[in-house]
Amino acid sequence: MLSGAFGKRQNGRYLAASLWDNEDSHQRYADKELPALINESGVKDSTQRISVSLIELHPKWAVI
Repeated sequence: MLSGAFGKRQNGRYLAASLWDNEDSHQRYADKELPALINESGVKDSTQRISVSLIELHPKWAVI
């Protein structure tokens, strides 16, 4: 992961955003590391839904 951010709204909704080198790197994380993190944190017990969206960032748009 190159970067990440986490935020919470007053209505109990959360947003986690992350920036990855490529889709394969993110997929490995989602398949191998994320399930363990969800279990360890206990967030699954209080979560109704987790959804994921991929937004491709054009290299010329990045200011890092």
